[in-house]
Amino acid sequence: MDSSIIKFANKLELHYYFSDKSYYMDALVRHRCEKEVLTLIRTLADLLEVRLTVYCEPASGDGYKEVWGVAGENARSISVVLSIMMQLFTHPFVAANGQLTIDRSEEDEARMQRELASLRKDLKLRTPGVAISRELIEDLNLHPRVCKCKSNFYEAMKGYPKVRKFTVRELNENNKSRSGLMEVKREHFNYFILRTDELPQMKDQKATIEIVSPVLMKDSKLRWKGIYNKGGEIIDFYMRDEDFKRDMVEDKIAFTSGMCIDCVLEIDRKLNEIGEIVNVSYSVVTVIKTRFDKMEIITPQGKKHLKKLEAEKQQLTLDLFA
Repeated sequence: MDSSIIKFANKLELHYYFSDKSYYMDALVRHRCEKEVLTLIRTLADLLEVRLTVYCEPASGDGYKEVWGVAGENARSISVVLSIMMQLFTHPFVAANGQLTIDRSEEDEARMQRELASLRKDLKLRTPGVAISRELIEDLNLHPRVCKCKSNFYEAMKGYPKVRKFTVRELNENNKSRSGLMEVKREHFNYFILRTDELPQMKDQKATIEIVSPVLMKDSKLRWKGIYNKGGEIIDFYMRDEDFKRDMVEDKIAFTSGMCIDCVLEIDRKLNEIGEIVNVSYSVVTVIKTRFDKMEIITPQGKKHLKKLEAEKQQLTLDLFA
């Protein structure tokens, strides 16, 4: 960051308490932990459009303590970033089985974006008394990158036996506490660690795939290739609709270049090392209709599927007015 725009400085204290009386820490563990904290700060700063730079300075005390200076254009905006970071870093998000407590829906994402937009506006206008809503903390706590940063951090801590607890707080320029001390004890580390990177399966009920390369061999387990309507990406997918696959193999449905299927598509997903959601597998479970040029043919299984959806819709309407 250009020194000409540095007007304020805030500080963040990270304190690792040890079960012994030592003042040293494994450098690889420290590096891994620092990486996750810095990644989370950068993620939040980007989401809130806050310009900042983090720098380190020496500190001492019981266990191993680090103090990071954070400089930028506005001290209050930096305080908001650090406040959110500290709340997230000490707020568990994992159920007993290691899965995320809930799966993020489109409504969750839309609500989070509204909350972020409102907070960004308040920070830019320097609105007095900026409040961080509980809803925003809960939504950010399920942000994939936040989840992965926290999980990586506490996994490193758990693997370093002499760490008995971790605390974090914000300091002012004179190293006086600006926030309450927030801590996580070793017995609670597991509540921050993902047991698996796998996410709940997503189902696209209205998928369209242009078939590029079908596998027309009986009992074949090979994947087909097609162009998925969501972004026009080329995907390899399993054809799990056995009726449709049999009709294709027996030439009851002829494959033609440019042929499209409207279908129910199941998508298996996971988090990568930096918390990005990646799709790892696609499966067509029901082919609803085939389309070529201007001709459309609804499959028998497609008729059953549409009839089932209509019945569920009618039942929902009855329940609403019951």
